[in-house]
Amino acid sequence: MIRYLVAGRAPLSLVLTFGIGVALSHRFPFPESNAILCLIAAEKPVLFLALRYTYQAMLFTTPFIGLSVGFSLLYIFLVRPQESIAPAPLPPYPNVRQRERLFLVVGELHQARRPEPSAHPRWLVIPDRGLYTGIAIFGAIGTGKTTCCMYPFAEQILTCRAGDAERRAAGLVLEVKGDFCHKARAILEHAGRLEDYVEIGLDGPYRYNPLHNDLEAYALAYGIASLLNNLYGRGKEPFWQQAYTNLVKFIILLHKVNYDYVTLFDVYECAIDPDKLEGKIKEGERIFHTQEYVLVPDAEYIARRELARFGFDRDPSTNEMKAGISVELLGHLDQNHVPYSLVTETGSEPSSATPELRRKREQLEAVKRWYYHDWRRIEPKLRTSIVEGISVFLSLFDDNPSVKATFCPPKECYDLEQNHDGRFGRPMPPFGELLEQGKVCALNFPVAMNPGLARAVGTLMKQDFQRAVLNRIPRMDLEPARPWREILFLCDEYQSFATVGESDPAGDEKFFALSRQAKCIPIVATQSISSLRSTLPGESWRTLLQTFRTKIFLALSDDFSARTASELCGKEEQLKLSYSLSESDQDARVSVLTGRATAHKASLSTSKSYNLQRDWVFEPKVFSELKNAQSIVLAYDGFNPLPATYCYLKPHYLDPNKSYFLQSADGEI
Repeated sequence: MIRYLVAGRAPLSLVLTFGIGVALSHRFPFPESNAILCLIAAEKPVLFLALRYTYQAMLFTTPFIGLSVGFSLLYIFLVRPQESIAPAPLPPYPNVRQRERLFLVVGELHQARRPEPSAHPRWLVIPDRGLYTGIAIFGAIGTGKTTCCMYPFAEQILTCRAGDAERRAAGLVLEVKGDFCHKARAILEHAGRLEDYVEIGLDGPYRYNPLHNDLEAYALAYGIASLLNNLYGRGKEPFWQQAYTNLVKFIILLHKVNYDYVTLFDVYECAIDPDKLEGKIKEGERIFHTQEYVLVPDAEYIARRELARFGFDRDPSTNEMKAGISVELLGHLDQNHVPYSLVTETGSEPSSATPELRRKREQLEAVKRWYYHDWRRIEPKLRTSIVEGISVFLSLFDDNPSVKATFCPPKECYDLEQNHDGRFGRPMPPFGELLEQGKVCALNFPVAMNPGLARAVGTLMKQDFQRAVLNRIPRMDLEPARPWREILFLCDEYQSFATVGESDPAGDEKFFALSRQAKCIPIVATQSISSLRSTLPGESWRTLLQTFRTKIFLALSDDFSARTASELCGKEEQLKLSYSLSESDQDARVSVLTGRATAHKASLSTSKSYNLQRDWVFEPKVFSELKNAQSIVLAYDGFNPLPATYCYLKPHYLDPNKSYFLQSADGEI
């Protein structure tokens, strides 16, 4: 009410002045009967008229001056100045279904350095070549990372060219809360792509074995070792990682040789049970008709008659005593310092033996050499420590039957004849096939069910996806004329799945650096830079952060993230205003009444100056005071980095054609 009164103070003052002046004229008329005034009227009539009209005028001017002063005081002390700038209408929002070329509308742009509307707003658009360089979204809890970024971005990318089966985007969706998968499914259904949705979950029909691919045993074992380093940290002594990498490698190799199939449960079972591991080696010997023997000189055999219980026979080719190899026999010989040698005998190989059969036989010999000449020679306590280092992770796939059934399916699951009725579940095709078919895979494994297992499974799936994406590069180079589809990697709460390789050849930072050529669009969201810093070892978070050329900062609640974001936005030359006040006195003395310095003559001067200084484009405080759907964006269009600017995001549930400032004024945000 006061604001409206003050806004119309000029006409209101005139109206009130007229009323007050008329009232004062009737209440206090000019005193013409005063004797002095009568004398002045008789002697100086002109002066009398001047006094009369001046009196009448002051009855109106005095109230006007008083009202003006009163309204001014109201304006100064009670009414806050408020600029009301009507936002100009936005350009029409580009219809997603009508986009022939893929690009991403991040939000609306107004004033670059001030959170104020502009007379000429525009859209912040990142073309496809800029999307391939990655987008990282940072925002504290409740700032709108999911509703303002993840949902709208996923809808734009997955809906673009939805009717073109050869060019529509495929991808992988990872998240920890369990609701993003449903949103991804709804986006695909709305775009007419429901058949492209593939969900991996404990209650779903699909079965996913992370070890069932064409990678060699060492690559699979190295991936598991890298995952363990990121989950539980890397020790100062490299022996442990090398030891359990070697253990996992040869167990995987043994299963691939014997059965052409291996699961994480198989690795866990053989790692903790040495008898089962040796039994599978014996089974491989029966399959490939090979046998390893121990040879002992005659003199030693005669001197140690207790060796007879191991079933020694004479070997006519060497004239030494021969017995089948076993851990018990080798342990007895080593303990009693009996000299011996090992020999491998291979059964008659049929003429029709294929190169694959000969290769597997040689690989089995390698497993046996590792087992009998390396693994069994390690001290039992040390072997137990190595096994414990790997079993803490592998046991996750044994204690939960649902997890075991989903992620460690039997070999029959991949046999079309034995699994024609689907009783073993539906095997998930390789990522390479799914991506080229335009499928969108989603892991529905909420972290609340089992945080460690959810992160492990998600990371294994992410690594499998990354290998499939990088394998596209040589094929894309061979077929440059083919329209290769874009691949979306969408990860919410990215700190739960982030892995770095540091000195290793694996890691997200190396994948994001290479994925641009494979047309991969990485979009990740995390609560803060501190979240990545606390999850990743050392300073590796810096290497990972620099792989995302576009960075979107919503409100940040910790000082480190705000300070780092401010540093990323950089500095620029700015004019800084400064004032100086000076006072000079003459004949200064101390007042007897107040006890303060005083002077008869004093002068006060002020000066105003401008200095050119380099200062932060956005202070750290700015990142902490951003409102919902407000952001500061460092964008990259594929050729040039764009300067840091305010950007107003578009929540997926609001009309994108309505300006942010109007939505904020109407209470919609």
